[in-house]
Amino acid sequence: MVRLLCNGTPMKQKPVVVEERMAAQSRFFHVQERLLRFRSGEELRVERLLDGGHRSVITVAMLDDDRFILIREYAAGVHSFVLTLPMGGVERDERVEDAARRELAEEVGYTAQTVTYLQTLSLVPSHLQHTISVCVATGLTPAEGEGDEFEPIVSHSYSMSNLLELTTGGKFTEARSIAAVYMARDWLKKGKLLDER
Repeated sequence: MVRLLCNGTPMKQKPVVVEERMAAQSRFFHVQERLLRFRSGEELRVERLLDGGHRSVITVAMLDDDRFILIREYAAGVHSFVLTLPMGGVERDERVEDAARRELAEEVGYTAQTVTYLQTLSLVPSHLQHTISVCVATGLTPAEGEGDEFEPIVSHSYSMSNLLELTTGGKFTEARSIAAVYMARDWLKKGKLLDER
């Protein structure tokens, strides 16, 4: 429910951070607790997962105008194998597009002629500080060398024309990947329409 000011516009002033502390920490996760005071005077204690200064990138790798690559890999969070797009971390001084190229070569064995940054997405912003940048890779050619994964990753090609069937059948459920594929589809469609003018 959105609380409105007396003039009928939503509140835009962020709450004041009264205090904060590190509630828990591990090798990968940093949980911060904050006490927030809202304009109304009410206070709320929340927890959020910090990103630790790490950035991430996810890549829609296009084999042609319609087919894109999904990989099947083990996901520890759900303790299962999932279909997902190639993704990974961005090094401290690395450009997002360069990280996308590196992850593409490491995970699916392709180099890209062109990598285009689309947008950065927030992930569960009510609890996580994490974001991920979406890129589209085109002009793919097989890369030399081996990947850096613990086990070989199996990749499959899928059609943009069958997205609805793919995303509603329970086979492809990874939300970041689904959002990125739909963004890429619309971006590619817009580019094609401009080329046809």
